[in-house]
Amino acid sequence: MDVRELIEDLKGDLTCSICLGYFADPVTVKCGHSFCTECLLRCREETNETLTCPECRGVIKYSDLVPNRSLQDLSITAKMLRPHLLQSMVGLTTCDQHGEKEKFFCEEDQRLLCDSCLLAPEHKGHQVLPWETAADKHKEKLQETLTVLRRKEEEFKMVKNVVKRRKTYCKESTYNLKQSVASEYRKMHQFLWDEEYEYLQRFEQQLRDNLDKLEEKKAKLSQQIHNLQRLTLKVVENLDKLPSEMFQDTQGTLEKNEELLLQKPEIAVPVLNIYSITGLREMIMSFQRDITLDPESANPHLILSADLKSVQYRSVPQDLPDNKERFDSALAVLGAQTFTSGKHYWEVEMEDKTEWQVGICKDSVNRKGELSSSSEDMRILAGYTSENNFYLRYSKNDFQTSQALLNLGIFLDYERGHIAFYDVTARSLIYSPSDMEFEGPFRPFFSFGIHDKDNNFAGSLTICPISNQ
Repeated sequence: MDVRELIEDLKGDLTCSICLGYFADPVTVKCGHSFCTECLLRCREETNETLTCPECRGVIKYSDLVPNRSLQDLSITAKMLRPHLLQSMVGLTTCDQHGEKEKFFCEEDQRLLCDSCLLAPEHKGHQVLPWETAADKHKEKLQETLTVLRRKEEEFKMVKNVVKRRKTYCKESTYNLKQSVASEYRKMHQFLWDEEYEYLQRFEQQLRDNLDKLEEKKAKLSQQIHNLQRLTLKVVENLDKLPSEMFQDTQGTLEKNEELLLQKPEIAVPVLNIYSITGLREMIMSFQRDITLDPESANPHLILSADLKSVQYRSVPQDLPDNKERFDSALAVLGAQTFTSGKHYWEVEMEDKTEWQVGICKDSVNRKGELSSSSEDMRILAGYTSENNFYLRYSKNDFQTSQALLNLGIFLDYERGHIAFYDVTARSLIYSPSDMEFEGPFRPFFSFGIHDKDNNFAGSLTICPISNQ
């Protein structure tokens, strides 16, 4: 090992591994490593955690910090002697080519030169400085770089502290936001629970009113049956009497019971009042689908619009091919879309006084002959008007409503086997049968009923476009 290497090793032994400069006010810790006191404390300030040795990561207690005066003195001495030692070594360095002392330094080629090298043509015009001047100049550049690096380090530390504060703020604000959102949902849940309770209470009252009316109708019919039975007995008795008595009694019996003979039985139909459900339509609208009509399935009496969104009845049938997909008796048409999974929603507008059947059916439903709305292949809701009253029917169950339904929503959840019908205008549920397992593909179904030459179906069914709400 030459003298230069010894000098560099000495500097390494007297250099702080944190600032890379000679020790200033050094301390030695329990693990044996030494650092500038200020550098070591700055490490603690940087991490804001337990103080650890930058060399071996061992935990340092403040009681373990031992000032090292000997190391301080050696560092001061070495810092003062090093330039003189290096300067004295100039004579020890000789040029390999000329065997002369290398006393100069070429800035362009970054190499030491002897007198002969200095006169060589390849160095002509180059900036050449005495060795000591060049060393001082390079030290200044290194010192400037070190200053910039430390300033940049402080800048990054400041930004790091900002990021740490923002991290803490992010955690706190996210927690607070979660708490606020949870609170809002609790309010919504409570509001919907209260609304549900009130809704069900109305249904209970509605059920009691309907049962009272039905019981009243039942009692009236029972009384009418009893009166008819009494009249029947009198008629039978008169049939067994002598002609003279029969003539006399028959006239009186018929006159007294003329009103009874003119009575007609009245069928009682429960009245179904429906109520809006907060947020219902907004929720199911996220599943709205763009439904169109399938012209290949349309009954010849049905006219489809150019955009395949609307259907009307015409008494004179069109001349269409009787393909296997086409309905021939039911005034029906299917949607072009097929559902085998997922959640789907669409809306249909009905003109006033229109009789209709809307819902879903199996893709394999029989297209020829009459259709039964109670078939397992069908899940449909029907609407019709009778004696100025509007009725809804699902399967064989009829419900009277306060007014005609003009806009119907249909929601399908295939995996649950669930279908529900909604009054779009009132934002309320009309009917939702018990969930049943779906098998195979289903399609939207639209119909005016069964064709009869005496019927004239007015109005139209129109599929609503995709809403932006």
